[in-house]
Amino acid sequence: MLTYTKHTLVTLLLLAPLSSLNAANSAGKIDPEIAQNIDQLMQATGLKHVIDSFPQEIEAQIKQQKINNSNAALSDEESRLLFSHFKSDTIYRDLKRHLNNKLDRKSLSTLLKMHDEPLMKRIVAAEIAASSPARQKEMTAFISELRHKAPSETRIKMIQQLDRTSMSTESVIYIMEMMMLGMNEMMLRREGEGNDAKRRAQMQEVITNTTRLIEGELRQQIIMSMHYIYRDFTDAEVMHYIEQLKRDENQHYTRTAIEGIGIVILDAFKHGMNQLLQLRNAKAA
Repeated sequence: MLTYTKHTLVTLLLLAPLSSLNAANSAGKIDPEIAQNIDQLMQATGLKHVIDSFPQEIEAQIKQQKINNSNAALSDEESRLLFSHFKSDTIYRDLKRHLNNKLDRKSLSTLLKMHDEPLMKRIVAAEIAASSPARQKEMTAFISELRHKAPSETRIKMIQQLDRTSMSTESVIYIMEMMMLGMNEMMLRREGEGNDAKRRAQMQEVITNTTRLIEGELRQQIIMSMHYIYRDFTDAEVMHYIEQLKRDENQHYTRTAIEGIGIVILDAFKHGMNQLLQLRNAKAA
């Protein structure tokens, strides 16, 4: 799914005019009850927490671009302008609209009941807590210890299955690619090569090859982190979590959320790119 989504999104979103993106994103009114259910679901699944951390991730990407490619780097003014399109409330609003277009009442009801279970609440709370900077030192120490004292074979296979079922590694790689694509597309347009299909294809190939190179190591890091996140849960509890994530409604929700995040990221980059070009043209006039 992610491979298919990635290539279709990249082709359509990078070439589509902003007017069509905005029309697709705002299509259909959001029923107040459904809107409330989506809010509750995004909160219950931890997606709201993920979105809140996005601006920091984007800022880090922009700073890294300056380090990796000083010649094509953005000025401080341009960086601030681009960063202004990645506000968490805007991302949340646009992703909410995407979910509204993809989820029906029955699925929302099922998902909310599923995530209202005490165990599911404990698990999401543990996932959020583990992402706190204050926990990084503790996590690092736990993982270091894990290398010397491996979990049982059953636990190892269970956590690997959880990674696959939750699409954890795939979603991280996908979002990473969307960010890199957005940055590189912006550089192409700055250089006046925004309509160069060959350069764009080369760009996508480089990014895909880069993520392939790091996928194995990244998956291992994520799996090791998952051993820490779910350390206080029994095998039976983790298996119950896996079984819940396997359900069609949850799989559809996860795929839809990942797809939506990709759309929001590239849409924000397109808005930012247009404003950057306007700024440069105004200065050159």
